[in-house]
Amino acid sequence: MVAPSLRREAPVDSMKVRRVKVVEEIIESLRQDIVTRKLAPGERMPSERELSERYGVSQPTVREAIRALETLGLVDVVHGSGSYISAQGDYGLASALQTLLQLQGVGIIEVLDVRQILGRASVEMAASKPKLSDVQRIQDAIDRLDALEDAKTVEEVTRRIIDFQRAVSAAARNPLLHSLEVFLATLLIEVQVTALRSRGVRFWRTRAGEFQADRCGIRDGIKMGSPKKARAAMDQYFDDQRSRFLQDEALRSLNLSDPRLISMVTQIVRSFKN
Repeated sequence: MVAPSLRREAPVDSMKVRRVKVVEEIIESLRQDIVTRKLAPGERMPSERELSERYGVSQPTVREAIRALETLGLVDVVHGSGSYISAQGDYGLASALQTLLQLQGVGIIEVLDVRQILGRASVEMAASKPKLSDVQRIQDAIDRLDALEDAKTVEEVTRRIIDFQRAVSAAARNPLLHSLEVFLATLLIEVQVTALRSRGVRFWRTRAGEFQADRCGIRDGIKMGSPKKARAAMDQYFDDQRSRFLQDEALRSLNLSDPRLISMVTQIVRSFKN
């Protein structure tokens, strides 16, 4: 015989399950509207009252769904104004990758391995059909790295390093690949800065300059329209970086589930929302 207290709790549990299911259905419905551009980036969403009438639910239920969409990076909630469709799709990808990397306890060398695989693919794509505008953008990034003496902060040096990697990745003209590469490139740079936080701007200028020959090789491979040469240069670029990681105990032992890095990774992810 079931205890009376358990019989009383069952309907409550059932109601909770139904509520969760309803919220999930609203989230998926709105998500589809966003990805199919029925709700365009920058557009104001219907009000909570309008959505509650559309779906036949309470406004708190709608509010819960909107909060979930905000967490996914699909919606920006502006207090006192309403909710707007986000134009920054990269934030959702970065947030999901952060969770995956930290739950799996991924080490920094493993991140570098994946980054190299993606880099090989992007330079081969870029070199297969090189465009003058892409080569010029890469050259501009290299020129800025040649002029690091005017970089006054570590942040300025790292920004120029990431700009080069952005330019190479963009030349592949594959949006998904580009988003993945930019996130991982930013992560690798910022993790190094965090681990080596006692090193000043002079150290980072020198470190950045150590890879200029590799960067020029990547540029040349793309400019020549030679996927083979571009890939070889990219491999050399990452092999040289890997050697720096392995030589430094502070770097090679880093794990993204390390409590020291969790807040830093969160800040990186938030930067993709701005």
